[in-house]
Amino acid sequence: MTQQGCCAVRLLILCALSLPAHGQDDESAWAFSLDSIMVKGYQTRLSLKSSQFGETLWNLGTMSLLPQVLGNADPVRYAQMLPGIQTNSEFRSGINIEGCDNQHNTLSIEGVPIYNVNHLLGFFSVFNAPHFPSMSVSKSALSASSPSRLGGQLNMLHDTLQHQQASGIVSLGLISSQGTVRLPLGARTMLSMSLRGSYMNLLYSRWMQADDQQVRYSFYDANATLVHRPNSRNTLLLDLYSGNDRGSLDEDNYLASMTARWGNTMGALHWLHTGQRLSAHTTAYVTAYRNRFALDMQDMAFRLPSGIADVGLKSSLVWKGCTAGAEAVWHDIRPQSLEHQGTFNVSDGHASPMRSLEAAAFLDYAHRLSARMSVAGGLRATVFAGSKATYGALDPSVRWLCDAGEWSLSATYALRHQYLFQTGFSDMGLPTEFWLSASSRFKPQYAHEATVSGSRSLFGRQCTVSASLFYRRLYHQLAYKGSLFDYVNSVYDIESSLMHGQGENYGFSIMVSKTGGRLTGWLSYTFTHARRSFDEMGRQKYYPASHERPHELNGVAVFTLNRHWNFGATVVAASGNPFTQARSFLLLNDNLIMKYGDYNAARLRPYMRLDLSVNYQWKNAGKREQGLNFSVYNATNRGNELFYYLKKRSDGTFAYRPVTFVLHTLPSISYYFKF
Repeated sequence: MTQQGCCAVRLLILCALSLPAHGQDDESAWAFSLDSIMVKGYQTRLSLKSSQFGETLWNLGTMSLLPQVLGNADPVRYAQMLPGIQTNSEFRSGINIEGCDNQHNTLSIEGVPIYNVNHLLGFFSVFNAPHFPSMSVSKSALSASSPSRLGGQLNMLHDTLQHQQASGIVSLGLISSQGTVRLPLGARTMLSMSLRGSYMNLLYSRWMQADDQQVRYSFYDANATLVHRPNSRNTLLLDLYSGNDRGSLDEDNYLASMTARWGNTMGALHWLHTGQRLSAHTTAYVTAYRNRFALDMQDMAFRLPSGIADVGLKSSLVWKGCTAGAEAVWHDIRPQSLEHQGTFNVSDGHASPMRSLEAAAFLDYAHRLSARMSVAGGLRATVFAGSKATYGALDPSVRWLCDAGEWSLSATYALRHQYLFQTGFSDMGLPTEFWLSASSRFKPQYAHEATVSGSRSLFGRQCTVSASLFYRRLYHQLAYKGSLFDYVNSVYDIESSLMHGQGENYGFSIMVSKTGGRLTGWLSYTFTHARRSFDEMGRQKYYPASHERPHELNGVAVFTLNRHWNFGATVVAASGNPFTQARSFLLLNDNLIMKYGDYNAARLRPYMRLDLSVNYQWKNAGKREQGLNFSVYNATNRGNELFYYLKKRSDGTFAYRPVTFVLHTLPSISYYFKF
């Protein structure tokens, strides 16, 4: 209840206590009449809630108010606007949380991992927002039950409530359309289905052709969720997902054709039990990612297949202040292999499958020291067996919290081990990265992490100021040092293409948020250093990680004019990504020889982007809500640099120049209809 509402309730109570009791003398009694009371409150429109431990819960229904990319309101891209999470530029995939690599974070659906979530060169993800009512974002290991990863977690959450009537939403965008429907199947069962597909090749084939190059691209996402509640204490949830991307590039000048197919499949069965004293959550799942990348030329062809598949079972119990559980997952990984014809590569390029079993048991206990102060501790024991090596670890975690209502302060420490690696020669939105597991050659990576955070509510909880300080020390890191030409001109070997090293992430973030009134949103600033050192380059020297952006400013705002019109804006201002700059180059017998400077010593220009949106909503004669979203991506038309490349001019000279996205500004319009 708002502060104004509390005052009105107090007034009513005082008035009631002041009235005379029945039967008292009339001369000692007094009376008054109250015509009306107006209780004024503020509607929370962004529905962004944060816990004291750094977890953020976001109502995805509000994302339609924000600027969209080609008609898609994407949860992952909006999560990158939160403090401590790096905003990706165009053509970059994955998510970076508090300086961690993309591989260090878990992106999941109800705790089931999805190993590649990118569509369309990283512009948006496979998560279809209307299918999920909310998502949670954790920037660190909050407890022993957190996944065996060094970073954070972005988890899509389902709706387990029973709807009494059918409902849904249909949305039409510039490159894709989607539909979501929720059907009650009796009093205890509900089915939710979503489908999204693109039609870029149908409408934009001419726009995707330039300089004798023809690009084709399509994708789809399909979700189905069945929720059954046999009684008030038990819920069964069957969850299915399938998605696929197809891309191709035809280059007539070189008689070359590149094709790429990648996609995810996932199936999970959840059992949730909620008792008066004991609660339980058990999940059995299968999840898989497959990638097929191929290049065919007149006298040469090669393919780079890879993939990962998991079969897992996990269960947890909650009793009073204790949470205990166990999980086991079977990994079947196919590292990137090379299948080639007509190249100068003399190796067979075959990479043996990596099969392993990962098991864990965990225990968390929380204890309240006083009305304001509490502590919690946890222990996670893991065992990993596979590829002629067995590893085990004990990972402790501890957190302290002081919550005084208007303000809070917390501190967290955790040790985490991770047994999977992701690497590749590029993260430019194409499926060129692949997974590896710990083995006799690759020791498990692990990290010590410490976080101190605090928050303060202002103006009757209408505004909140929060800040966080973090540090991570990373061990047994891998980085890919090869390039695409290694597959053609050298002996292909995964181990020789990897660098081994250590790393550290440290920084702080601060955010001011406003969740009530006509204007809602937040403004945040994050400072991050993500540094790595490699044995092959001299461990004594640290280099910026390829995703490091020391400074980043994010702003999100939604202004509601009335019940029909609202306006949204997001702004990003960040340091440019680091890269290794060529200092000199020469031609020797028509062979280009380049001399590079220090690793990641140069930076692209600062990244800046302003996105705007206008939303108009109305209801038809049948009281069905519908609306239009007009969005402009990069409204200032700034040419943000993606990378540098060397190009030969027509006069025989060379130019070393940056590359920007083909279309600096992307306007879009989308229409939705709820039923």
